[in-house]
Amino acid sequence: MSILLADDDAQLANFLSRSLESEGYAVHTALNEESVLSELKRQNYKLIILDLNFGQTDGLQLLERLRAQGLETPVMVLSARNQVTDRIQSLNSGADDYITKPFSFQELAARANALLRRKTDPSLSILRVEDLDLDPATRKVHRSKREIKLTPKEFEMLHLLLRRAGETVHRNELLSECWGPESGTDSNLVDVYVNYLRKKVDMPGDEKLIHTVRGSGYRLGRPASVGSTSHALYDSGHPAVSHTYPPAGDSDGSSAQFGPLRALVRSVAHDLAQPLTSVRCFLEVLALRKGSVADYAADIKAIEQQADRAIALTKGISAMVREASIPSGAWIALDALLNDVFNDFVTLVHSGLLTLTRQWDPLIQVTSNPVLRQLMALAISKLAGRNARPLALMVSSIMVDGRCHLEFRWKVAESGDGAQEVRAMFSKELPHVEELVHSIGGELEVKEQEPVALFKLPAILASGAKPGVMQ
Repeated sequence: MSILLADDDAQLANFLSRSLESEGYAVHTALNEESVLSELKRQNYKLIILDLNFGQTDGLQLLERLRAQGLETPVMVLSARNQVTDRIQSLNSGADDYITKPFSFQELAARANALLRRKTDPSLSILRVEDLDLDPATRKVHRSKREIKLTPKEFEMLHLLLRRAGETVHRNELLSECWGPESGTDSNLVDVYVNYLRKKVDMPGDEKLIHTVRGSGYRLGRPASVGSTSHALYDSGHPAVSHTYPPAGDSDGSSAQFGPLRALVRSVAHDLAQPLTSVRCFLEVLALRKGSVADYAADIKAIEQQADRAIALTKGISAMVREASIPSGAWIALDALLNDVFNDFVTLVHSGLLTLTRQWDPLIQVTSNPVLRQLMALAISKLAGRNARPLALMVSSIMVDGRCHLEFRWKVAESGDGAQEVRAMFSKELPHVEELVHSIGGELEVKEQEPVALFKLPAILASGAKPGVMQ
């Protein structure tokens, strides 16, 4: 049973993939829309599990697009949105089921089984990669319009390669599956039959579909977009893709600042659902498998970091909605403000998820408007919520033409590579951030394709001080 799991949180996707594979499914993960479309073109699936907050646009838009193109595969939607209207909209757009985060893994597996039992489209039983089709019921194989006649052993071998399309199938596995567990270790037999298959499947002029993986075995089709059979519980080597959310209105007539702030708090709350889901599912699966703690030592370290992410995001939400005291003056020391904000996120520092380099000028004073503190808490929350890998963050400041240029610049701590940039972190909600910045007389400059945010804020220098940057 093949499942396509479309979720842009690489850590959660890899955990769910591994857990579903332990239930007997073959799972491919896709972290962005391009990978989803590529996988659906490469082969068909029995079930698609789709995160609603997925891709540069939205998982719901992707679902509507796929249904409009004639996709009939059952789709289960995952979402942190728990309103009845969200469920109705998803079901009306083509979803077959809807499950809210954080969820139970057992419930996810049970719902997947139920959808697969209800499946009625007979075409989904046909295995397909590119223009190669295999029908297990009729035991017929076609490449484009050409029928391919196979011996029973050739059919069994091709059937296995198609079920594992995009993955390397080892010679010993092919030997055991096609000739039985008592077949011995004569991998030359496998090589001979693969050669027979090649002559029938990859005719002159055809695109080559059967590939040799030197020293291992064979693969049918192009490599899977994201390694779905990785045995690491978490693989943070893939870039995440931004979530998107509908803008929130200010229907209750509150202040101009409350509307955008409410939308941004909800955005961080959605991010919080990701690590909470990881923690809950991990603990549940650990209990089900009844393994010793030593068996999961490496995984436990990863889940500890997920718990720390959840703690930091919770503190971030608290900082954003906390009732602020009335400032005693128009200005506050930038050093005091930032130290106070980062104190709320000390868990990230202690866990190794955030390495902070302080290069801000302690002599600069910025506006004491409480919205600035909310913006700083928001920036760090989104960094933690949308970049699952450990980050190195440098915060620097300098006075330019009577304004404080406060720069946040981040990169992946382990590799030095860039991480998710601002537009990807906020997507459609970036206008809400800009609105809050403008409300305190500032500007936000976002660099294209770079993990940098530059806040230009009203500021003064402490009496008698000269502008400079703390080294």
